Amino acid sequence: MLAAVVSVAFASSLVHFRSPSGNINCIGSAAYQGTPAFVECVVRRNSWPRLRPRPASCDLDWVPATLALSRGRVSIGSCRGDIGPLCLPSTGDRCSTLGYGRSVTVGPIRCTSQTTGVTCRYTFSRHVGFLIARERYVLYR
Repeated sequence: MLAAVVSVAFASSLVHFRSPSGNINCIGSAAYQGTPAFVECVVRRNSWPRLRPRPASCDLDWVPATLALSRGRVSIGSCRGDIGPLCLPSTGDRCSTLGYGRSVTVGPIRCTSQTTGVTCRYTFSRHVGFLIARERYVLYR
């Protein structure tokens, strides 16, 4: 019973959004019971000049057009066995649209939607983060 309460509480702290075009989908959460704050975004259709190859250690689905921010670092690509940050209406998911010029704050991370992409950065110290867009990504370190 306690596990069900914990998972419901964690699920209610999730922030799930997409860009107005629907091409960039993100999910994140503030820190929760020892789990650090995070944001993860994927570009559904991209024209990135280079994609990271699947690491030999990944025996699940490899999603190269994913950027994640957690523990003060950005990671590129995602080895996963779930749908990740995808917004899929058929699942009944409460994924909102983050309008251009709008921001959402997820714990210490702020994500802003612009016509040029979605930028997610820490709001303190060095502002580590990323810009993710159809054509490219930029890492801020």
